[in-house]
Amino acid sequence: MGAVNRLDLSRLFADTAALYRRCFRQLLGLGVIPATVAGGTVLALVWLYATTLMTAVVSFNPAGLASGALLAAAAAWLAWLLVTVQCGAMVAQMASQAADGRTPDLRAALRETTTLVPRLLLPCLVLSAATWLVSAVGVTVGLNVLRAARLSAAADRTAALSAVLTMLGSVALAALASVAVTWWLRVKLFLLLPAASLDKLPGFAPVQRSWQLTRGISGLVFGALFVVGLAEGAVVGIGSQVVSALVAPPAAAGDFAGLVTLVSQLMPALTVTTAVGVAVTAVTGPFLTVMSTLAYRGLTGYRFTPLMSG
Repeated sequence: MGAVNRLDLSRLFADTAALYRRCFRQLLGLGVIPATVAGGTVLALVWLYATTLMTAVVSFNPAGLASGALLAAAAAWLAWLLVTVQCGAMVAQMASQAADGRTPDLRAALRETTTLVPRLLLPCLVLSAATWLVSAVGVTVGLNVLRAARLSAAADRTAALSAVLTMLGSVALAALASVAVTWWLRVKLFLLLPAASLDKLPGFAPVQRSWQLTRGISGLVFGALFVVGLAEGAVVGIGSQVVSALVAPPAAAGDFAGLVTLVSQLMPALTVTTAVGVAVTAVTGPFLTVMSTLAYRGLTGYRFTPLMSG
């Protein structure tokens, strides 16, 4: 553990970049796969469910929304999660090969990870189901509150306004809590992929291993994730703003046909923005996995590489 704890943020990035360059092409190819799956599913979900989602919100129909769009999103996220787990495990294998001074071998990495998805299927299912459940409950409660506020508006506008303001405040707090929980989980599960890939731990064992090992390096992990996330957000955000300025859709009518038109008008800008996100994530995803592999090797007693010596 001391070898990792002695690394500051700049040292950790330098070591990861040096290892990343040794097998850049293979890692980039593995990064493109889950990034493309994520981008493609986002576009497909928007095309299939955006109009339905907006109609459900306008008509205060939480049941239709929770059983349709949110369920489809949870299923798509499960598929993306499984693809990410498989590709990430292969990245960890190839990073470990390079760290041992061997030539990175994509086929060998695939052979070493053929049983990984079945071993981690249950945790992925639990995570997807929990995400859908939390989203469905949140949407249902929110739309029911808005419906109650709408019904009471005619009789008491002050009470309706108070209900809406309370709802907006609750949404803001829920969003902040969601961000905090997401980042906390990202830190605690930072070592999950190398634990599952290198030591072939089954079920929830990689989760437990990552949870334990990150106790001493939580600040380091958070700093690394924050820097990479900031770079991702800057690149994708700038690209999105440029695209939004170039492709600004005109106002659509306020009926169902208008919603369909609005979705169609937004698709070009969303497609380009998603493509920018795919390109960025294809690079940063493997980079973070290589970083987590280096940290895991140092924490669990793998032979230190020259990159991590001193």
